[in-house]
Amino acid sequence: MLALPPLTLSIVFALAFSVAMMVVALTLFFTHDRNHDDLEQSVDFSFSRDTLRRALNYYRIMGYAMLAAYVLFVISCLHLQWDGHQVFARDGTPVWAGPFQVMLFALDLVLRGGFFDFMQHFDLKVSQIWMNRNAPAFVVYAFVFRMFFALTLLRMLISFFWIYSKITRVRDAERRIGK
Repeated sequence: MLALPPLTLSIVFALAFSVAMMVVALTLFFTHDRNHDDLEQSVDFSFSRDTLRRALNYYRIMGYAMLAAYVLFVISCLHLQWDGHQVFARDGTPVWAGPFQVMLFALDLVLRGGFFDFMQHFDLKVSQIWMNRNAPAFVVYAFVFRMFFALTLLRMLISFFWIYSKITRVRDAERRIGK
């Protein structure tokens, strides 16, 4: 029978954070939140500096959420290590990573999620360490983190191009009316 590790605070946090990332990413991706609807209605009404400011504020808030997720993931990885879990490897051998190495590892996952496997395909790496494949729970945790960034960035891009196209149409309509 497979022996499960004790539920330490770091494991409980990683589980809760995984669930939170999945819920936030899926909610952002599959629903139109109220801020985006308000922004879209204000663009329909007219285009102004205030509308542009609101659009940039909307994307800035999403960026802050992504930065917070990045920091929490790095802290979580460090805590998992401090509790004795060997979650990182180099050349197939488990290693202990310092804070800077963990930050680079997380950045590598962010870039791989953000570039939708472009880095994976061309075997580009930012970090010297990788996830320990002998820790399957951590592999899933890292996957959830990577997909959180992929879905959130995709949602931001879709939203940005949607709002940009609406702004362009409104500006063109205002120019035609003004002539």
